[in-house]
Amino acid sequence: MKYPRKALYEEINRFYLITGEDEGESEPRIRGLIGGLVRKARKAIDPNWETKQKIHALLQLMYGEWGFHCDSNQYYELENFYLEQVLSQRKGMPVTLGAILLYLAESLDLPIYPVNFPSQLILRADVDGETAFIDPWNGKYISQEQLQKLYEGALGFGAELSAESLAIADVEDLNIRFQQLAKHSLLQAYRNYEAYNYISALLSMRPDDPYEIRDRAIVLTQMGCINAAIEDFELFLEKCPDDPTALLLLPQLENLKSESEPVH
Repeated sequence: MKYPRKALYEEINRFYLITGEDEGESEPRIRGLIGGLVRKARKAIDPNWETKQKIHALLQLMYGEWGFHCDSNQYYELENFYLEQVLSQRKGMPVTLGAILLYLAESLDLPIYPVNFPSQLILRADVDGETAFIDPWNGKYISQEQLQKLYEGALGFGAELSAESLAIADVEDLNIRFQQLAKHSLLQAYRNYEAYNYISALLSMRPDDPYEIRDRAIVLTQMGCINAAIEDFELFLEKCPDDPTALLLLPQLENLKSESEPVH
């Protein structure tokens, strides 16, 4: 079965369509922007070139000629998650730039795949039995030694880099990781209404997911919907009493209950 390399891009696009302020009016522009990049890449990359040469050329196009780069100063700003802004301003974060590169790779039939690495999204290129790793932060190849340092930075000194941690990512796991990142960005920006809509959309696909229910409770709390938040927190604690976050939520739940009690 062919690996769906465009899946992450499509998830990021869906996030934008659900939470963006223009209510989907930019969707034709997004299609035009990504379509234009595909056409430029096909024109610039000779189909007769060897696969490695094609991959080198694509990286040079995206990060060199087209000027895509990561926005380190405003890493979690929403514009780094929204494809319309990322494609037009050509700046984003590893997950959005990586998703665009994966989209182009599938369009050009190049063997570039995502790795659900602990610190950030990493890409891998599998050619002729060899694997090279790519950092979507800057489009440069990254060595095993550099990957080991990133791995220890995320999981602690002495954490051992394994083949499993560098495997091609499960699509659902990758999408869920993006969803968590996107929700964090919305909550950080106090975009409660958009966060609520996004979580509601995720719950329509996974109605019994206790973690989405917990996150909805957090948003409802910020929106001042105390009784609904209490109901969701209680449901989460019932389903996941041993979750590490359960102990942290208990005091918050008690505070919410005291707020909801009528004053006599």
